[in-house]
Amino acid sequence: MDSSEEYAQRFPHLQFTRWTTGAMASQAGFGCYRINTHNVHHEQALHRALASGINVIDTSANYGDGSAEELIGKVLADVQTHSGITREDLIVVSKAGYMQGRNYHRAHKREHLGNAFPHVVKFGEGLWHCIHPEFLEDQITRSIRHMNTPYVDVYLLHNPEYFLIHAQREEIPLEEARAEFYYRIKLAFEHLEKEVASGRIKHYGISSNCFAHPAHADDFVSLERCLEIAEEVAGANHRFKVAQLPFNLLETNAATELNQNGNTQTFLEYAQEHDITVMVNRVLNAITQNSLIRLAEHAFAGTPAPSESDIAALIGDCVKHEDDMLQRILPTLPFEEHSKETLADFLSPGLHLVHHWDKFESVEHWHDVQMQYLQPRMNEAIEAILHHPVEGMDDWIRAFKLVTKDAFKAITHFYAVKAQPRLTLIREKAVSVFGEKFNDMTIAQLAFNAPRATVGVHCTLIGARREQYVDEVIQSLQSPMPALTREHWEQLAGLEQVV
Repeated sequence: MDSSEEYAQRFPHLQFTRWTTGAMASQAGFGCYRINTHNVHHEQALHRALASGINVIDTSANYGDGSAEELIGKVLADVQTHSGITREDLIVVSKAGYMQGRNYHRAHKREHLGNAFPHVVKFGEGLWHCIHPEFLEDQITRSIRHMNTPYVDVYLLHNPEYFLIHAQREEIPLEEARAEFYYRIKLAFEHLEKEVASGRIKHYGISSNCFAHPAHADDFVSLERCLEIAEEVAGANHRFKVAQLPFNLLETNAATELNQNGNTQTFLEYAQEHDITVMVNRVLNAITQNSLIRLAEHAFAGTPAPSESDIAALIGDCVKHEDDMLQRILPTLPFEEHSKETLADFLSPGLHLVHHWDKFESVEHWHDVQMQYLQPRMNEAIEAILHHPVEGMDDWIRAFKLVTKDAFKAITHFYAVKAQPRLTLIREKAVSVFGEKFNDMTIAQLAFNAPRATVGVHCTLIGARREQYVDEVIQSLQSPMPALTREHWEQLAGLEQVV
């Protein structure tokens, strides 16, 4: 009996699955996409997960610009010292491919010094991609160091389809692009087999957003072809054992699109037949028709939305405070004129929202603008002006934070209520297809449990960044699910067109 099986036996009330790697794994995995070492709640959530019966951790070298792996390393050290959990109890999955943040700057510096990584896909400013053996070796070394672990259980190529998407932009003929793509996959597999032999990783695979695309699509990644390459590289004893892809109530192709084995099998059917362990991601975040739909009710659901005039008034309060900064405080600060213009822009969320707050596509769209654009700019500007305190600044910052918080909260409330009919429609349709076992579930519970129940899925990843979310997942794992098949998902397919 291996250590992961002993771990599973400590939680007889939870559902575990045997992976084709031999490990016994929790049906839910702790996803680290937005985890970072600077947030105590993230650390507490991961501790709670490992102590409660979740032994799968999924991360990547680029999550939090390496910070996610560093947090994992900290928690792994803690639990091994204080919680009686061994490293062998756990299944740690990491990935490589993205050159962003620190990786991007290192790659850029190497190129400048004449020692560039080979086969770099220069996708955009600040975003390169690479799966060449030299980069994989570098990334595995960094992952092992970040996580303070002697090995990684599963190492995945992270969205290698960037090459195919870039080739399409460059108008490279499809067959030529595919030939080069799978040649690069082969080079990567050859290196990963060497990493297995060295003991730095145990198994490998691919995480791709394009595994379930139609076979004719320019960016389609064929699981069948990847498996053939693994067999060419290492024969029947290859360690290509894991594949990861998106799968949710609106993105159903993993279970419905016939794109394998001469277009006679779905991704999940082919993976099951050929002993590939399948991890699914984005179960609560569906991307459809170029929009993100969060498959979970917001805390504001069921409460009356603020009126448009109420929101306009709150934004007006923001603008008044912004004008106060512009007229009274900013002129006294020791910055160059162009810097003051930037600060004024960064400290003007109200001005940006006056004519645009009601034009977002969804609560998710608004949330992204708030968290990826408005809030970081505000924080950066406030940090800058705090280095040069003047009379009245502290009071202004305190008041500014309050009025912007109220305005942002009201806009979130508005869009959350607006999204509710769509979520109700999705939930009702899914329950009618999947059966009475799903009757009493919320939309979020259903969105998690339906992929978990699907034949061929081994692990469903959840970004549980708070202990309460971990507890909710653990509660779901106490319930066995009826098996869902292609026929069920085919009845649900097309729902994304309705919503």
